[in-house]
Amino acid sequence: MSENNGAGPNLRVGSFNCNGLGNAEKRRLVLSWLQAKPEDIIMVQETHTVVETEEYWRRIWGGDVYFNHGNSNSTGVTFLVKPNSNIKICRHNIIVQGRVSLLEIEKDSINYCLVNVYCPNSNDTYVVENTFLETLGRTRDDYRILGGDWNTILNNNLDKCGGNSSHSNSRRQQYLNQIIADHGLSDIFRLSRGNDRVYTHVNKQYKTQTRLDFFLIDDSLVNFPICRADISHGFNSDHSYISLSLQGSPIKRGMGYWKLNNQHLSNDCFLSNVREIIDETVSSDFDSYSGL
Repeated sequence: MSENNGAGPNLRVGSFNCNGLGNAEKRRLVLSWLQAKPEDIIMVQETHTVVETEEYWRRIWGGDVYFNHGNSNSTGVTFLVKPNSNIKICRHNIIVQGRVSLLEIEKDSINYCLVNVYCPNSNDTYVVENTFLETLGRTRDDYRILGGDWNTILNNNLDKCGGNSSHSNSRRQQYLNQIIADHGLSDIFRLSRGNDRVYTHVNKQYKTQTRLDFFLIDDSLVNFPICRADISHGFNSDHSYISLSLQGSPIKRGMGYWKLNNQHLSNDCFLSNVREIIDETVSSDFDSYSGL
């Protein structure tokens, strides 16, 4: 991933769990804080929006707003589109009420599918299963970007500090790692930052830090000249703000050569599958020369 500033199409996406914006004063402060961010689209989780507050959000924000309501005390996810961002909105779809929404967009003649995710703090996989069932099952040709608060981590060694050695929502963790291995997705922060231990959530009661907020993107997006994810301070929330920057166009590949995405080597599901394939191949006594 190059760090050059070459010209070309670009897209910047932010994500933030705001810990509830039912209070009018906090809503005004947080939306004003988000307006100052450079990202074109910001995905917000735990918004606590209801139909009655839609107009207030739109008046403060000034750009397009796409709601997926929870109730005034819990859940809710929202897409905030900056004014003059030169983004064409093609479709907004609610996948899980109050939890997951999809926004298909076009920016600089490139199609993207953005998915705003807010998983419950439990060990079930219902929300993520429905998220990927809808996202992977579409026929539209675009680049997938899924981001938000997943309420689990991907790597127990790198994404957690304090408390138990593993995260309690382990079933969702295992499911996500399997999806990443099977469907060509990358945890772009881990891919670009290696073994850096940076966290997005602090639990003062249990004295733990975790990276619950992250982007999963199509492997092909990594071929953009600039493709990077960052973590920065949040505001009036126990979550950090995360961002994704893309610039340029996908690097066209010729015949070239195959190169392993090293991120998969830290994925336990991927390694387990490779070992099983090797064992099955050895036990089948396959003769590769039999047809010669």
